[in-house]
Amino acid sequence: MKAYKYCLLAAALCCSNALAQTSDGYGTSLRIPLVVNSSTYSSTLFVRNGGDSEASVKVTYYGAPGTPFAGTRPCSTLTVAAGAVASSDLATLCSVPVSATSNYGQLALEEQSAANVAISGYSRIQSVAGQGFSVESFKVGSLSGGATTSAVAGLRRQAAAPGYQSNCFISALGEPVSVSWSLRTGAGAPLGSPQVSNLSANETIRYLDVFNVVGAAAGDYSNVQAVFTESTASTNPGYVAFCTTQDNTYFGGDFRIAKEIDPSDQRSKKVGVSLDSSLGVLLGLASGQDQFGLYLQHPDWVQCRINGTAANQLEMRLEDPQGNVVAGGNNVSSFQKVYLGERSTRNDGAHGLWKLKVETRNLLSLPVNYGLTCESGNGSNPPLFVNHSVIEEF
Repeated sequence: MKAYKYCLLAAALCCSNALAQTSDGYGTSLRIPLVVNSSTYSSTLFVRNGGDSEASVKVTYYGAPGTPFAGTRPCSTLTVAAGAVASSDLATLCSVPVSATSNYGQLALEEQSAANVAISGYSRIQSVAGQGFSVESFKVGSLSGGATTSAVAGLRRQAAAPGYQSNCFISALGEPVSVSWSLRTGAGAPLGSPQVSNLSANETIRYLDVFNVVGAAAGDYSNVQAVFTESTASTNPGYVAFCTTQDNTYFGGDFRIAKEIDPSDQRSKKVGVSLDSSLGVLLGLASGQDQFGLYLQHPDWVQCRINGTAANQLEMRLEDPQGNVVAGGNNVSSFQKVYLGERSTRNDGAHGLWKLKVETRNLLSLPVNYGLTCESGNGSNPPLFVNHSVIEEF
């Protein structure tokens, strides 16, 4: 993952409620994609200590280019007791006062105590009239998608009241990044011209009225998607993209993180393929059983198959963490989508390591090479070779 969204109110920034993308929100290195201090809006930061010992949280503000406090700005360190919540406003914490031009940017939170204490956070952005919205913190590791594609759906532009405008933002994390992006219709046809954004480390670039930025024809648009792809030469740094659609009468808005289609994360591949062991040896079997580990996240649907010309000489089956057979079996070299069950029905409700076992159907005179492919909705690691047994079970 890789992307967020927020909203601008004319000269000031404005957004509506932003929901976290997962309940797994604690970490030791977090990013809050938007904090602001202007004559209209101000941010209050909340940081919770989820551990059993005191947390020491280093805070760094990265002001967007063109703002009065652009660039890196160290802030005061937050000390948070176990189970407690600390709060501070941006002006006090980072000495970013109200300016004629809005101050906005990213905020980095790094827990630096020896105990490695997990923290969570969010920014409450509120107007002088009391209207506001929240932007959650995200674990940096969940945003560093590398060379993957992410997208935001549902952008629109409308001239008639209340008037809609869509804005998109791209933020670098700890290293420079180049991002190619474009607008497409709901059916996937291109709108305007593709764009390339080159960012320095921790820089944020905003694009107001993205339809105008890409040179789309005049007029109203709806159901449009913004598609982002990391395109840095020879490397795959992470980045964050997000968009907003705001109304220009009441200044309502939203926050949409661009969702990764296939993250560069070997723990969450929608399609996982294995051709060799963890030591680089091609998979091959003449007798006995090869065992593979799959970290599955139930409830989910999963399907697996043996690849190669020798697939009809092999068989496979899938077992849950307790050893219960879920799919496959004797003379089965592939199985179609199988439901893994509701959360409470497997492994006491915890995600865990499932076993995929491969055997020969009959004793072979020579080893046969093969590969494995497993597909899942929630994503998993490619089948990881963990053991060979001389004993066949099925």
